[in-house]
Amino acid sequence: MSIIRVSMLADALYAPDEAGNIDVAPFSRAKGKDRRGRGAMRLYKRGARPKPGDPLFAYLARSLQIEAMHLPPDAPVTVMVHGFQFDPATIVMTPPHHHKADNPHARLYHFERHELAREMRAHSTSWPLGLGFANEDGGRDGLCIGFGWYSNPGFFSSLFHHGENFYARAYNNAEVAAWQLVCVLEVLAEILQRPIDVFCHSLGSRVVVRAVAMATSPLPNLAAMHVEPKERWVVRPVLRWLDRVLLLAGAEKVLEAQLMLTHLNGWAAAVRPERRPCFFNVLSRENDVLDKLGENFGPAAPGSKQVIGHNGLEKLDPSWVDIQLDDTDVAAWFLARDYRVSGDDSQGVFAVMDHWIHYTWPDNMRLYRDILRDRDRWSVAGLKSTDPSLFDTLRINRGPGRRGFD
Repeated sequence: MSIIRVSMLADALYAPDEAGNIDVAPFSRAKGKDRRGRGAMRLYKRGARPKPGDPLFAYLARSLQIEAMHLPPDAPVTVMVHGFQFDPATIVMTPPHHHKADNPHARLYHFERHELAREMRAHSTSWPLGLGFANEDGGRDGLCIGFGWYSNPGFFSSLFHHGENFYARAYNNAEVAAWQLVCVLEVLAEILQRPIDVFCHSLGSRVVVRAVAMATSPLPNLAAMHVEPKERWVVRPVLRWLDRVLLLAGAEKVLEAQLMLTHLNGWAAAVRPERRPCFFNVLSRENDVLDKLGENFGPAAPGSKQVIGHNGLEKLDPSWVDIQLDDTDVAAWFLARDYRVSGDDSQGVFAVMDHWIHYTWPDNMRLYRDILRDRDRWSVAGLKSTDPSLFDTLRINRGPGRRGFD
């Protein structure tokens, strides 16, 4: 497959079959393609780590033996995290643009191409192909891991059984999924001992931001004790190897991202790691979906309702860059470098559906692919130093280009 699949529901993590279908039977190492294992695995409580004897560890270790057999030392390893309204328990449908293909392994984590207009309408663009991964190549072009989580709670069941709207409930589900993502990253980092990237869209940013925040939280009950600062932190394998994080149209709250970076900066200052995660936040100011859902239907929280896919980080940090695709000056900057990027555009043919243009537009995906693969050319520090007025600023623009804007 040249892809490793993991799914999560409320009751368990799952090692699905090669198409992404869930087997509800207990995990068995004898099942699955090439006997990599298949079935239901345990969920991990926050703070718990997978052990070598656990099904998750066994499944990922065996899958890496198969899928990373020919993995070059400089090829990317990328974990992909989808957003809102996906159900990994849905039977995989073919072709992937089918309107009922709500299983992320069918709609996003596949290796099929179709007409651009068709993919844009169904937002079913292949993430692996767009990021440069190949099918069944033993990892020669890198390795991708598709992480599926339940983000499609029912409208009425959310109201009547949980007292929440369905988006708020999905947002809260992302908090639960975050630690399971940490566990997956932990095993990958411990086995591979090489940089690992994360690529996510929309509400998947909630999963990713919370995962990094959880992984970088100081140990409880020690902050007030007289111990060395470095001893207050758990130096997890994921923090040693997590490298580039690409956030597309992120639905996570600005305040949550800022708090995550505060944790990360505190950890980095105490531990002084050789590498630390950096964040490429790809946003559009004219993003109607985030305007309506992310800012108005998410759970009530202190501070601003704004989300990172709409307002950016709203502060400067050396490990974070905001890339506003629908800023005409940003688009012109990339066009001069042969990238015809496109963000939300009220005049565009898909209008409100442009929330998904962040990955359905081919040159957007080509940019992300190069960020993951041409690391010397593309870096957070490089973007900030090349044009600070575009990439090291607090100003997110709505309307005409930023240069000369006041």
